[in-house]
Amino acid sequence: MNKSYTIDGSRDALWMATATGPPPTTPLDGDQRFDVAIIGAGLTALNAALHLARHGVSVGVLEAAGLGFGASGRSGGQVNLGLNLSPSQLIEKFGPAQGERLIDTVINTPDHVFSLIKEHALQCDPVQNGWVQGAVHSRQLPLQSALADEYARYGCALEVLNKDDLTQRTGTNRYQGGLFVPMAGSLQPLSYTRELARAAIAHGAAIYTQTPVTGLHKNDTGWLLKTATGTVGCEHVLVCTNGYTGNLVSGLAQRLVPVRSILIASEPLSDNLRKTVLPDQVTFVDKRNLILYFRYDRDGRICVGDHGPMRDEFRLEDYTSLKRRVLDVFPQLESTRWDYHWGGRVAMTKSTLPFLYEIAPGLTAGMGYNGRGVGMGTMMGKILAEHILHPTDQAGAFPVTEPKKFALHKFHSAGVTMAVKWYALQDHLASL
Repeated sequence: MNKSYTIDGSRDALWMATATGPPPTTPLDGDQRFDVAIIGAGLTALNAALHLARHGVSVGVLEAAGLGFGASGRSGGQVNLGLNLSPSQLIEKFGPAQGERLIDTVINTPDHVFSLIKEHALQCDPVQNGWVQGAVHSRQLPLQSALADEYARYGCALEVLNKDDLTQRTGTNRYQGGLFVPMAGSLQPLSYTRELARAAIAHGAAIYTQTPVTGLHKNDTGWLLKTATGTVGCEHVLVCTNGYTGNLVSGLAQRLVPVRSILIASEPLSDNLRKTVLPDQVTFVDKRNLILYFRYDRDGRICVGDHGPMRDEFRLEDYTSLKRRVLDVFPQLESTRWDYHWGGRVAMTKSTLPFLYEIAPGLTAGMGYNGRGVGMGTMMGKILAEHILHPTDQAGAFPVTEPKKFALHKFHSAGVTMAVKWYALQDHLASL
């Protein structure tokens, strides 16, 4: 592979080479009507479709590309606690009642994902061996300990690791300690997406791929979605496009900033190397502004992710810094061959939280996972479905809010690039 090689963030992903085959789908052809139409066919959309279909609701899903084209088929596949904010921060932001419902959602996210996989026999290489967050410097250890104490008050036991504990679980001595989340894990995200589609279809949902929605408007019978090959009429529309949100719904894209994450995967590691690199088969992330995250796939490849450049096509040299960072953590990988390079968009919000946003009566969006989309995207799908099934329930698992827009959103690429440089400087100074 020469230096100027252009990398497609979807086609060149490891997951494309190892995924379970997709169920048969076709583009929309003609005019259809459903109770609910869902725009996008990622994890949120497919979980919503599955949940609705199981409750007897007719559902049509319209995907602009193929199943798992976006983040659902490109991510690192880590299944973590649902949100980035701590329990106390959620209580402060939303009050005791809603805050505690959100804390419950956060805690139950990993088990919900793995229970769903078991219930529907989804073939997606699930591993629930836990998640480790490594403290880069000792000043982070009290913060991690305090977070474990907060979760303990809600019946969730996280384990605080000292330096020796972390080295034993991960095989690296580069961290001062850390936090272990036992219910977390990983899966093959593209397989998970395709298998969710299979389950949704089996329960009666219709899924149309290669069918971008080109128009959306309200009429006397609800909503009408236009495509190049037909229309879909419905009472409710769910918009689940996340980091690939365009201008179909006015003002929605301005409530998200898509940043790029890049990933690499090695050749299958030898048994001896696997004894020294994440020997417990945990997923691993370090605690800094620009995080580095690791996991194994089913064949013993180590998969690593980092931030990337603000464009959708990558070049081989974009991965040079990531490979250097890997060797700083695991120098024993010096001679390892890296076989796969890929990446995609992560949707960030101003609040650092996802949003459930009722844009208009019958038109609802759920997205913005800030790097925790496998778990929270799964949960949000169910939450969106429940929002339709029980519209008068004011005590839902997630609050209905109007997310804030990013000022000067059209310049977000330059803004993210500057922010990455600032975070990199902060991380460097913090390590001194």
